[in-house]
Amino acid sequence: MIQPGPAAIGEFVVHVRESTVAPRPLSESEIVDVLQSDLVGHLATLDVDGYPHVTPIWFHWDGETVRMTSLPNKPHVHRLRHDARAGFVVDLEARELSDGQRPNRQVRIIGNAALSDDADGDWTRAITHRYLRGPGAQAQAQTRSEQLRVVIELLPTRIIAVASV
Repeated sequence: MIQPGPAAIGEFVVHVRESTVAPRPLSESEIVDVLQSDLVGHLATLDVDGYPHVTPIWFHWDGETVRMTSLPNKPHVHRLRHDARAGFVVDLEARELSDGQRPNRQVRIIGNAALSDDADGDWTRAITHRYLRGPGAQAQAQTRSEQLRVVIELLPTRIIAVASV
C-alpha cells in the first residue's frame, strides 16, 4: 500500500495525499441520476496481454444492464470477443467549491459483456436519441442505425457507486 507522501514507482515519483474525507456511498436515486444522465460512459476492455484500454462510449442503462452499440471492427469489440470481462464508469465532477474541493459522483460497473448484432438498429436509434436532441438528431439516428452495428450488453456482477462529499 502506498502511504501518504512521495513514493517511487519505477522511474516516477507519485505524491499521495491522505484523504480527510472518505467517499460516501451513493443513494439509489443518485445512482439512477448518474446512469440516466447524458454523460459519456467509459468502457474498459482487456487486450490479449491483459492491459486495459478505455473507450468513451454512449450508453443506455435500463436498471439492470448497460447497453452500448459500436461498429463491429472497432478495437474494443475485438477485445471483447477475445475476453468478455469489462468495466464501465460514468462520473460527474462539479465545479470547484470555495474550500477547494471538486465534488464528484461516480458509478463503476464490472461484469461480462455479451455481443449481438443490432440487426434492426433499434438500440442504436434509442442510444443516439438519448444523446442528440437537436434538429439533426433524427437524421443522425437514421444514419447510425443503417450501419451494421454490434450491441454490447454489460450485465453487472458488481457496482461501486460513491461520491466525494
